[in-house]
Amino acid sequence: MCGVSIRRQGGHLFVRRTVAGIGVVAMIVGMPSMATEAQAAQKSCESAGLSSSIESSGQQYALISDVRINYGDEAEPEEYSSLAYAKVMGSGWNLGNSFDSVGTDLSEPDQGEVSWGNPQVTKELIRSVKSKGFTSIRIPMTAYRRYTEVVDAATGTTKTVLDEQWLERYREVVDWAVDEGLHVMIDIHHDSWLWAKNWNGDTNAAEYIRFSDLWKQMASYFADEPELVSFETLNEPQFSQGDAQEKLNALNKAAYDIIRATPGNEQRMIVIPTVETAYGDDRLKATRDFIQKDLHNDPYVMATVHYYSEWVYSANLGITGFDEDLYGGSQPYNPRNSMENFFQRVNAVFTTSGIGTVIGEYGLLAYDSASDNALQAGEEQKYYEYMGHMAREHGIAAMFWDNGSGIDRNDADYSWKKPLAGDVIQASTTGRSSYATGLDTVYIENRPDADISIPLALNGNSFIGIDGLTEGGEYTYDSQQSAVVLKADYLASVFDARKGNGLLADLTLRFSAGAPWHEYVMKSGVPTVDADRLAAGTRENGLDIALDFAGNEFKSITTYQNGNKVGPNSGWWKYLQNGSAVVVHDNTADHSLGSVTLTPSFFADATVQDGQITLEITFQSGKILELTVEISNGVARVQTTI
Repeated sequence: MCGVSIRRQGGHLFVRRTVAGIGVVAMIVGMPSMATEAQAAQKSCESAGLSSSIESSGQQYALISDVRINYGDEAEPEEYSSLAYAKVMGSGWNLGNSFDSVGTDLSEPDQGEVSWGNPQVTKELIRSVKSKGFTSIRIPMTAYRRYTEVVDAATGTTKTVLDEQWLERYREVVDWAVDEGLHVMIDIHHDSWLWAKNWNGDTNAAEYIRFSDLWKQMASYFADEPELVSFETLNEPQFSQGDAQEKLNALNKAAYDIIRATPGNEQRMIVIPTVETAYGDDRLKATRDFIQKDLHNDPYVMATVHYYSEWVYSANLGITGFDEDLYGGSQPYNPRNSMENFFQRVNAVFTTSGIGTVIGEYGLLAYDSASDNALQAGEEQKYYEYMGHMAREHGIAAMFWDNGSGIDRNDADYSWKKPLAGDVIQASTTGRSSYATGLDTVYIENRPDADISIPLALNGNSFIGIDGLTEGGEYTYDSQQSAVVLKADYLASVFDARKGNGLLADLTLRFSAGAPWHEYVMKSGVPTVDADRLAAGTRENGLDIALDFAGNEFKSITTYQNGNKVGPNSGWWKYLQNGSAVVVHDNTADHSLGSVTLTPSFFADATVQDGQITLEITFQSGKILELTVEISNGVARVQTTI
C-alpha cells in the first residue's frame, strides 16, 4: 500500500511520502534508484485521494494526494554508495556569501545573510539554479554570531545553542532546494577560521564542545530531510598549531558519531574534507585512511576537496592561457595538465577505494577581480568546459563557487553577470562545448591580403556555421583540419569599414551541441601612453597610467629597478598579479582608451625603492610597451616612454 504523512516543521508543512508493502522500491523521495531494467521488472502501486489532516493555531488543514510508486520484486538493486551519490549530485552551484556571510565587527549588529552585500535569497533564485542545469547546491552556513553560549547553573557547563529563527530561515532555503529536486550540501563554513582553528586538541576545550553542540543541533534539526540532503562537517578546515590532520580527524569523528547516533541520519551522506580541502597526495591519503579505518568504510561517507587551478593562472600572475606553459620547466605543464593531474590524483586515492568525491568549490580566483578582463575570456571558458567534462568522466560531483559575481542576484531574471562564461558553465553540466584552439581574438595590423585560418577543438561536436555570414562567401570550413577559414575579401571589407583601431567583427560560431564560441577580429595598432591624461600618483594611493590600448588586450606586466625585478612576488615570479599589484581598466569591446594602475600594494613592497622603475607591458597580440616611472619622496609619475 502507499501513503502520505505530513507534519508541521519550521513554520511550514513538511510532506513525507511513505511506502509499505512487498517488493523493492525503485525510488523514494531523494534517493535515486540504482536498479536497472535488467535487475528488476518494474511494477507500480497507486493510491488516489489519500487524505491527511493537521491542526495548527486552532485551524484544521487537509491534504489530498494521489501517489504512484514504481517498484520491482525480481531482483535487489545494488547498494547505494557514495560513488553513486557523487554521480547523481553531478554539477553543482554554491550559494556563497549569503548564509556564510557574517559581520566580524562585534560593535555592529549582525546583518545575517545580507552581511556581505548580497540580497536576501529568494525561491526564484533557487529555481533559476535548477533551470540552469545544476543538479546540486551547496548552501554554506556560518554559525558564528548566530548562537548563544548557555551556562547550566547546576553543572557549570556551557552549551552552544543556534538561534532558532536563524535555523528556520536557513532551513526554508534548504527546503526550497529540496522541492526543486536538488541535492543539497549543508556545512559549517567560516567558523573554520573564525574560531575552530584555535582548538588546541583538548576535547574539553570550548572549540571542541561548541563544534559538537552545533552538530548535535543540526543533525537533529535536519534529521527528517530526504537523502537529497548531505552534511559537510567543516569548510576548509585549518589549525593554527599542532598536527592539523590529527585535529581534523578528531573533529570529523565527533561530527560523524553525532550524526549517525541521531535518528533519521543512519544513512545520511556525510561529507569529509581534507585538511584545508587541499588535494596533495598526503592530504588525500590521510583522509582516505581515516574514512577506511576510523569510519569503517561507511558507504554513506564521501570526501571533499576544492579546486581553483594553479595560482599563477587562476589569480592571473601573467599566465592567461589554459594551454599556456606555467613554469617554463623541461616538461611543459599548463592549466589543462594541472586539471588532469588533479582528477587523476582524486581518482587514484578516493574513487579506486570506493569513496565518492565532491569538489565542493571550483572556479578561478581572478573571476571577480578589480581588473577588467583579469581572466582572458576565451581561456576562462575553456577551463569551465574542461572542468565539467573531467568531472563527468570521473564520476565526481563539481560545484561552481559563486559569491554573487556569477549569477546576478539583483536581476529579476537571475542572468549571468558574465554571459559567455555562464553559457559554458551551463552547457558543461550535460556535455561538451567547442572552441578555437588559439585565442578568441584575431589581431590584424594591416589591410589583409590573405585568408586567416582558425583551428577548432570540436570536442565531439560538429561545426554548424557563423551567425550572419555565408559559408563559401565570407568564410569556408575545412572539415579535414576542423578549421574555419575567414576569406581575405571579407576581412579587407571590415578592415576598410573602420577608421581607427578596435573591434572589426564579433563572430558567433555555432555547433551541434554546447555553447557558441565568440571569435573577435580586432584592428590592432601600437599601444601608447596617453600624455594628455597623465597625472602624478603616490605610494599611498597608487599611480594611474593612461594608455591608448590601440585595439590590444592587456596580458602581463613586469617591473624592473636597477636591472632586477621588483614588486610583490618578484623574488620568485616574473609578473605582477593582475587585480592586486596592478589593476587594468579598458573599453572591453574595443580595447581603446584605458589605464594601467600600479596599486598601493605594489609601492608598499619592500623591493620598490625611490628612483626609476621600468615597466614592461605585454599584450595578447604580442606587442610590448615599455615606459619608466620616477618615484621620489612618495610621489610617482610617468617619466618617459622607451
